[in-house]
Amino acid sequence: MNKFGLALALTFALTAVPALAGEYVAPGSTINATLSTPDINTKNAQIGDGFTLNVTSANGGDPNFAGAVIRGHVENVRSAGQGRTAILTLGFDSITYANGHTAPISGTVTSMAGKSDNTTARQAIGAGAGAAVGSQTVGRIIGGSAGSVVGLLGGAAGGLAYARNNKANYNLATGAAVVIQTSRSLNVPRRQAGQ
Repeated sequence: MNKFGLALALTFALTAVPALAGEYVAPGSTINATLSTPDINTKNAQIGDGFTLNVTSANGGDPNFAGAVIRGHVENVRSAGQGRTAILTLGFDSITYANGHTAPISGTVTSMAGKSDNTTARQAIGAGAGAAVGSQTVGRIIGGSAGSVVGLLGGAAGGLAYARNNKANYNLATGAAVVIQTSRSLNVPRRQAGQ
């Protein structure tokens, strides 16, 4: 394909589809939704895992979005680990309105109400394990109760430092709020009276 053909194809791909009768074009929508499928946790999520979001409001209370459902997938995920923070990126595929009309949707998450796994308990366990190992190891090397005390304190500090560097996974629970900013216009069907 030559440069002109490629430019023409891109122009058609980026041009909004005109609204049909009973629809209107909503440019750059802000959509509030909640996760309706099981939790998404960076510890065990896989790229491509599907999810659904129930729309709770959009564009300051636009009633035409009421009852809409967004389908998407996990676009990128990385579990947390030693010195490595968790990553969760959601991709959006389609929006189905209350009247059954389905349209493609793309956008980015501007906020998610997820939670990090509990790190306090993990740090306490790390310090305890470090203290136990340090007490036994250094106590045997130096000998006596003085060696055990030095090992206990040193091991506790080392265990706590190790545990603090072990980053927490991220969990997006069922019912958690997600705010999406669409990156292209949506053709939104107008709700009929009584819907």
